[in-house]
Amino acid sequence: MIKNDRQYQKTKNLLSHFAAEKEEIEKRYGADAHKAALLAQGYVDQVEKLKTELKEYEKMKKTAVPAVVRIRDLSQISRTIVRLRLAQRLTQKQLADLIGCKQADISRMEREGYRGYTVGQIEKVMEKLGRRVEIEAVAMQQ
Repeated sequence: MIKNDRQYQKTKNLLSHFAAEKEEIEKRYGADAHKAALLAQGYVDQVEKLKTELKEYEKMKKTAVPAVVRIRDLSQISRTIVRLRLAQRLTQKQLADLIGCKQADISRMEREGYRGYTVGQIEKVMEKLGRRVEIEAVAMQQ
C-alpha cells in the first residue's frame, strides 16, 4: 500500500522500469511468442500490481471521507488511518504533530497487520482528523 507522495513516485518509477523490461523481453523474443510470454510473465504481474496500487492511492487522495467512519474489521484500521490522512493532505509527520506523538508511531499504526492499537489512540487519531469512529467488534467463532 502506498502511503505518501514519495512512495507514489517511487512506484511510478518502478512501474516504468518493469514495463520497459517487459517490452525489451517481448522485442528480444518476439519470434517465439510463447517464450516471450513466459519470460515476461513476472513483469506482467508486477506491472498490474503496481498499477492497482497507484490507482488505489490516487483514489484515496480524491475520495471524500464521511464524518462517521465505521470499522467492521480490525484489519481496516490501518487502511482507514491512511485514507483519512491522505484525504486531509497530511503527512505522517504532520498527523503525528497534531496528535502529539512521533512520526514512527503513525507509521506503525498505518502498517498492515498492526494490531497494537488502543481505543484511545484510535479515538485521538479520528478526532484530530475531524472524524468520529464506530468500531463493530465481532467475536471469531472457532
